[in-house]
Amino acid sequence: MPAKMITPTMTASRIARCSNRGFTLIELMAVVAITGVLAVAGVSLFHKQILASKGAEAVAVIEAIRSAQESYSAENHVYLNVSTASGGLAWYPNPTPGPTRFAWQQPGHVDYARWRALAPPVNRSVLFGYLVNAGEAGTKIPDLQLAAPPTFASPMPIAWYTIQARGDVNGNNITAKYAASSVNGEVVVENEGE
Repeated sequence: MPAKMITPTMTASRIARCSNRGFTLIELMAVVAITGVLAVAGVSLFHKQILASKGAEAVAVIEAIRSAQESYSAENHVYLNVSTASGGLAWYPNPTPGPTRFAWQQPGHVDYARWRALAPPVNRSVLFGYLVNAGEAGTKIPDLQLAAPPTFASPMPIAWYTIQARGDVNGNNITAKYAASSVNGEVVVENEGE
C-alpha cells in the first residue's frame, strides 16, 4: 500500500471545512433563551417605570398646590382650607381613584369655588384626587390617609396646611398615596406605581 502524503494545503483545507460548520443547535437555543429572559425582564421593568412615572403627576401637582398656598398666604396672611365638604374628605377633581383621567376644572364639585380661589397652576387632566386641609395656629392637623403618617405637634404652634393625593394608576384597586405639609418640604409616598 502506498504511503499517504499529507501536504500543507490539504491540512489547511480540512481545517477550513471544519471551522465553517457554524453554530450548533444547542448554542442557538441558548442564545434564544437568554434573549427571551432579557426581553421579559426589560419589558417588566419598563412597565414598572411607566406606572411609577404616573406618580410624577401627583408630585408635580402637590408642588403646584404648595406654591399656590404660599402665594395665597402672602396675600391673605392665612392658608386656605380648600377641602371642606364631607368633613374635609371630598377628593378633587377625581372623587374615586382609578385609571380614568379627570379634567382639573370641575364646576360641579362642592369645593370648586375654594379650588378656584387657591388657583394652583394645573392646566391638564389628572389621574389623582387631591385634598388640601389648612388651619391656624392652635388647631390640630387631621389624620392623613397613610398607613404610616408623619407625626405633627398637637395642637400646631403655627399655621399649617396638608396636601394629600391618591390614585389607582393601573386599575388594580391598590391606591398610591402621596402627602405633604407646610411643616417640612418632604413628600411621603406609599404604594408608588400602584
